[in-house]
Amino acid sequence: MKKNYKAKTLINKLNKDGYLILENVFSLSQCDKFKNEIIKLKQKLKAIPELNDYKKGQFILRDLILRNPKVFLKAIDNKKILNILDQVYEDKYVLDNIMASNSEKVKNFSRKIHIDQQLPTPGLKYTTDVVSLICLDDFELSNGATKIWPGSHNSGVRIHKSSKKFKKKYKPKNLVMKKGSVAILLGQLWHQVGRNKSNHSRWSIFLHYKRWWMKTSTDFVKCGEKIFKILNNKQKELMGFTSIPPRFKINKGFSELYTLRKIKKLGKNYKYILDY
Repeated sequence: MKKNYKAKTLINKLNKDGYLILENVFSLSQCDKFKNEIIKLKQKLKAIPELNDYKKGQFILRDLILRNPKVFLKAIDNKKILNILDQVYEDKYVLDNIMASNSEKVKNFSRKIHIDQQLPTPGLKYTTDVVSLICLDDFELSNGATKIWPGSHNSGVRIHKSSKKFKKKYKPKNLVMKKGSVAILLGQLWHQVGRNKSNHSRWSIFLHYKRWWMKTSTDFVKCGEKIFKILNNKQKELMGFTSIPPRFKINKGFSELYTLRKIKKLGKNYKYILDY
């Protein structure tokens, strides 16, 4: 079997720096389709008080595949992204969430340096959260390109819960990228939303992928029968349908031994799957 030396090089970079950039992953037209739909959803939700966090410099809209599956499902199983995830985890993994993000131009910018992973495990081997950032606009210094701290994934520090003294050890860098590019970030890498000083948008889609046995931010198996019917096998796996904890069957007096199962044993009956 021929070795994929390019993929090995990418994983080595990810292990060293905590991030890597894949160029030309999505077409410009696909980026525009994603962005236009996000803007439509934003307009519908603008009056909701709970979403006023954008006044601090960032607008976030979660659970995109539940809001419009026909548009956003195309983002969750991209082969170039999954190829990296396969090599990072060397195991099954699931989608934790998919959200839209924009750096908003505000007077009182207030976005903290943070990590997304719950445990700041150092290095790549024990990473539990990998972030895929899809650029729907060009990421520039002027419009709030995401700021990262290369190497900080090895720190073992939850920077948003720790003393400022740790910040001196690593030098920040702005992710300046072209539209259609994808940045892969380890979940324990320090990062921050960049400040938008222009009148240009900086839309992106963030996808979080976790190890299959971890609790996800959204229970996507409750998506409903209508969405379930349009999922391909890989999307079903990513949304957690092959890793639903078995229920104890009262009438039979036992439960299944294993949680993780093969996609071919899943079946097509949505209601039966939920009652597995």
